[in-house]
Amino acid sequence: MRRHAFTLVELLVVIAIIALLISILLPSLSAARHQARRTVCASNLRSLALAVHAYANDHRDRLVTAGLAHGGSVNEHATWLNTLKKDYNNTLIARCPADESPHWETFVPDTEQLRRSSYGVTYYTVQQIGGRGPWNQLSMFPRPAQTIYMVELAETGTYAASDHVHPENWWPDPERLAREEMTLGRHLKKANYTFVDTHVEPLSFKETYDIDYENSQFPRIVWRHNKYDPEIAH
Repeated sequence: MRRHAFTLVELLVVIAIIALLISILLPSLSAARHQARRTVCASNLRSLALAVHAYANDHRDRLVTAGLAHGGSVNEHATWLNTLKKDYNNTLIARCPADESPHWETFVPDTEQLRRSSYGVTYYTVQQIGGRGPWNQLSMFPRPAQTIYMVELAETGTYAASDHVHPENWWPDPERLAREEMTLGRHLKKANYTFVDTHVEPLSFKETYDIDYENSQFPRIVWRHNKYDPEIAH
């Protein structure tokens, strides 16, 4: 029996079908990969939050603090990365699997600091701001389930080697200033945020910090969202 050979046209049709299938599947595979990374990152943040609570239980309700300044100053005794070591006991959970910062291996410019974490706490829990705070005890938060405690740090710039961010300074130009300190769209155009009660949510920046400029008369700010300031937290 004579075997039927593929004609050139048939071969091109098969190649076209395979190419079409690949073009359909690749976005789905890419989205699944990004979703998996976001899930691992959220798990990391949840583990860190539980470590913070474990520390607070052992230290009269006190939260950990920060010690890696954005600009080169280092206080190893203060940084939560060292304070929590015995509680989270795994350096890998301090790094998001989607974090592609070059500063894990090369110094942040004009410093001798390497990146040590993908995550940072908010400064509201570290120092007094505007005559208020610091909110450095778990029992001090009126709305712990609505108050952000830990964020994903920017991968480049002076905050790449820090361990905290300054949301109290963002109001003049929120997204631009926040982007200098945080990664806002690492996970499918969102980032993971840890709340004081330890739960983690993927959110867009506007879902965490948004000003109603039309009704604001500075210095009085009308907030649509400010989940960083413990006294506002919505």
